[in-house]
Amino acid sequence: MNREDHGTAMSEPTEDRDLRLAVITGAVSGIGASLAELLVSRGWRLVLLNRSAERTKPLLERLRTIDSAGSVRVIQIDVTERPGLRAVADQITEECGAVDALFNYAGVLREDRVRSQNGNELQFEGNTMAPYLLARALRPALRHAAATRGRAVVVTPSTSAVKSQKSLDISALRTGVKGGLAGAYAQSKLAFAVLNAHLAAEYGDDGIEYFAVDPGVNRTAMTTSSAAPLPVRLMWRLLPKPSVGAARLAAMLDDEWHGRSGSLILGGRQRAIPGHAGASPVTEALLGVVEEAGGESALEQGSQEGAQ
Repeated sequence: MNREDHGTAMSEPTEDRDLRLAVITGAVSGIGASLAELLVSRGWRLVLLNRSAERTKPLLERLRTIDSAGSVRVIQIDVTERPGLRAVADQITEECGAVDALFNYAGVLREDRVRSQNGNELQFEGNTMAPYLLARALRPALRHAAATRGRAVVVTPSTSAVKSQKSLDISALRTGVKGGLAGAYAQSKLAFAVLNAHLAAEYGDDGIEYFAVDPGVNRTAMTTSSAAPLPVRLMWRLLPKPSVGAARLAAMLDDEWHGRSGSLILGGRQRAIPGHAGASPVTEALLGVVEEAGGESALEQGSQEGAQ
């Protein structure tokens, strides 16, 4: 486990500053970094969960220019390393108390099939398991924010590619199907959309709202990778800036989306989960895969705390 806390808080919030706190995973560059910049400009405090503290330094410098009195903390962690994820969630809950927003931006898009340390296909681990586990592990802190400030929000990126999936292949999630955007990546995102709706229903009385949101195709490192479709790579310089995708994710904080927990947002509009994936038997089968993959047992303590 590689976990280091690189606190960079410039000051404690005062009465005239926003007390809201957001946790963002994968905020090094691209949409994640733009999202951090946007929230800091609005007075939010941040906890960034990034694999590399060193690569986060340029972002921290930009955040200081936006708000020199802001509060930003960096915890170095790979969110696919499950023991570390549990420990970080406990640390944030203990030290921060309340988390107003969780943005599960960290994600994986690969053309090949790679196993995580937990034995799962890496895109399933990073795009399905990690955001689901972190959302559950931070439930007490999110619920505390909802109780004291009226609302807490969990936002996880999705993709329009889920619409092209003719089925959710439960049996292949842990091993992975073909790579690329329309393969294991889209399957992992579709699986999370189902889990997102499940979280919304299970924790409906907590005041926490859950959204799976397509930020659109933006000019990021992911869209230059070999796993991205060739037309996207050829048109890369014409794509919108990452700030466009960041604004789509941050829009879930607006009153417009209050009360729409469990939504799948594609193209800025609320969409139904494809019928074949949204059926109850599929959800039950998916939860069985998550439990088999070790997710439920890893969160047993956190779930019990959240229920108190």
